[in-house]
Parts: sequence; structure tokens; C-alpha cells
Amino acid sequence: MQNLLKFVVLVFMLSICQVQAAVKVAPTLIELNANKSNGNYLTTSFSVQADKNETIRYKLYPEYFTITDEGKMNAIGDSDKPDNLIPHARFVPNEFTLKNGIPQLVRVTFTDLKSMPDGESRMVMFIEDVAAKEIMLPSKNKNVNTKLIVKTRLGIPIYVDKGRFVKVGSFNNLTVEKNNKNLVYHMQLSASGNSKVRYHGKAQIIKDKKLVQEFNMNSNTIRANGIFEETGLIPDNLEAGDYILKVILTYKNEKGENKNLIKEISFNVSNSI
Repeated sequence: MQNLLKFVVLVFMLSICQVQAAVKVAPTLIELNANKSNGNYLTTSFSVQADKNETIRYKLYPEYFTITDEGKMNAIGDSDKPDNLIPHARFVPNEFTLKNGIPQLVRVTFTDLKSMPDGESRMVMFIEDVAAKEIMLPSKNKNVNTKLIVKTRLGIPIYVDKGRFVKVGSFNNLTVEKNNKNLVYHMQLSASGNSKVRYHGKAQIIKDKKLVQEFNMNSNTIRANGIFEETGLIPDNLEAGDYILKVILTYKNEKGENKNLIKEISFNVSNSI
């Protein structure tokens, strides 16, 4: 009897803004303000669409999640946390088939808003294959068959802010240091409110008060009342000399106003190996 090796691959998408897959989801992120609701409920929706030449059946289910210090989603199957949005969620349909490129609209309703705590509540809506795809892989060993079992799961983060919520970001620290032959920056940010802070921005490299280079910073999320840390490379095509790294980040506060977080640090580039 031949030995059968099975490999299970779960394609777990925490952020699907740049997913290049057969399935398209819009929007890829949902943020709601319960204070703008006229009743004790809130409704939203999203669409799911596959290629015209594909027929795929999907199931939907929510999970609670936390946000790590690296801005990543940590999904938790079951939680009794007060900011868990799942007990308030109702969605239709919870299973459907995509075919002929026709989009499927999923409606989500959040009920009993009055019992939710002030601040941010959240969940992630997962869209997952009902049937896994099996792919047979070639093997040099005639006595071994290798089967690849592929299952796709897409996640849409959903946030609801309610009552008195506050979004306050701070730029705690910025450093530049040498790591092997590379120069790297390390920054630490924090959010002191009861709702997450999502920022975007850019970094400038300045020499003799003149802009030498500018590059975009990764957009990330700082969890409510938490910290965020990131380490990244500084461009390696700089001439020897003294420079300033200036980071300019922007986020929206609870009023929807743009707020800037700015910090700069001096560093030196040397030609020595």
C-alpha cells in the first residue's frame, strides 16, 4: 500500500487590501459609529465576488480578535470580553455559492447597542471555503503520493465605536542604529484612548537642511490603550555624512479630525566597512 502524505495549508488573510486572489471582497475593512444610529441597532454590508469561470461555496463565521504590539490581528475563537462584538451580530446569508462572477451581498446587523461598553468593540468576519481543494504533487518516490490540501480564509475586520470613545496617538520614541551593514529605524507609538488609532505617513531623510529622500511608512493600527513597535530599513544609497530622519504620521481622532505625530532623530552614514 502506498503511503499518503497530506499537507494542510490554510491561507489566513488578516488584511486583504492587496489580496491578488480569485475572490474579491469589498470593503476590506468596516468601521461604524453607533452614536450615529437612530435606534438600538446598526446595519452594514459587504460584497463577495469570484471570477466568472469559478464556482465556489463559502461559509461565514465571526471571531473575536485582539491587536498585537506589531499591529497584527490575533483571532480568538471564543471570548467573554466586554468588547466582543459577536453577541450583537446577526448576518445573512451565512453560506452561499459564488458563480458566473455574480457578487453576493452579505448584510450584517448589530443589535442591543445600549448594552455595549463605551469605546471600541470588534470582531473579524471570516469567509472560508466549504470544500478544500486537493492538489496532487509530483514525487520522485513511486511509493509515496503527496496531496496538497488548500483551504482559503479571508477576514474582514469590523469595528464599532459607541458612547464616549477617544482616539489619542503618541509618538513615544524613534531611534536609528546599525544592524550588520544596514541602517535601521525603530519607532514606538502608543494609543491612550479606548479606541484604536490607525495611522499612515511618510519619512524624510534630510541633510544640511535639504530633503534628500522621502519614502512612505507602512500604515498600521495601534490597539486601544496599547503600544505599537516597528523596525524598518533606511535606504542604503546614502553618501557618507550626517543626516536627520524625520517621520510624519497622520491619524484621525474621534471627531474625524486629522492629527499629526512627528518625530526626528540624527544619524550618521560612514563609508567604513
